[in-house]
Amino acid sequence: MSSGIRKVGVIGIGLMGSGIAQVAATQGFDTVVVDVSPDIVERGMKRIRDSLERIVESHRKSSGERGFDATRRDQILSLIHPAVERGKLLDRDILIEAVVENEGAKKEVIAALSGMGYRRTLVSNTSSISITRLAGAYSFSDKFMGMHFMNPVPVQPGCELIRGFLTSEETWQRVVAFCKELAKEPILAEDKAGFGINRMFIPFLAEAVKVVEEGVMSCEEADKTTLCLGHKMGPITTLDYVGLDTTLAIAEVLEEELGPCYRPPVLLRRLVEAGAAGIKSGKGFYLWEGGKKAGVNPAVERYRRK
Repeated sequence: MSSGIRKVGVIGIGLMGSGIAQVAATQGFDTVVVDVSPDIVERGMKRIRDSLERIVESHRKSSGERGFDATRRDQILSLIHPAVERGKLLDRDILIEAVVENEGAKKEVIAALSGMGYRRTLVSNTSSISITRLAGAYSFSDKFMGMHFMNPVPVQPGCELIRGFLTSEETWQRVVAFCKELAKEPILAEDKAGFGINRMFIPFLAEAVKVVEEGVMSCEEADKTTLCLGHKMGPITTLDYVGLDTTLAIAEVLEEELGPCYRPPVLLRRLVEAGAAGIKSGKGFYLWEGGKKAGVNPAVERYRRK
């Protein structure tokens, strides 16, 4: 089954939105990506250009066995149209909302697009917020559902698809087909707290924080433990990549809906309160410079001392 989608719109050009736009353009979709200011848009486009450049460099170093060449990079970039005007999204076959993981912020964007007259398929990249509640902000809730991409989007092979109570069968089938056209493996989930992936994964990350918080292991040693499971990235590093603020927001949703056993660790909350969001802020459990680790955050080291 073909989705029939040709033109894609992405709202938000942060870590997730930029990755989604890159993937859509890589698969040949004409892609408009919008954010609130020229500076934010330019930072997001730089992230996309840098990501594509790494692929071109891999192609060069592997003598063509991996990645693609500069011509292909330029073709992909030509399909990405950055903007600050939401009106440029109104002709898109599908819109992918990828703003901050906050219910109020997402509803504001969804309602605004609905008020501007958008009436086609609209999906949210939420990682935890109820799809049915978000759909209440859209005038065509039968055309609304969840499309939860994994970070980093260009690398991760799966995408969690969440059907709300009002999502139509036509929308469901269309988005499943679109997901496959993005070269992503659909992971089907129901609209319940945390969906499937984060219902399982957030408690795992929270326990890793507690192991550090309680002085059982250092950040580096905790990161080594998942090598035994075949993971390419340890849980503490993963937290910095996902974003400590995003992880905290998901944990709070889980705690509210499922009870105190999902309560986020105090250390995670303190880091977020201090503005340490992970790679995107240059500081999380680790310090980051140019996307590379520059050591453990001294505040974490102080906190875990007994």
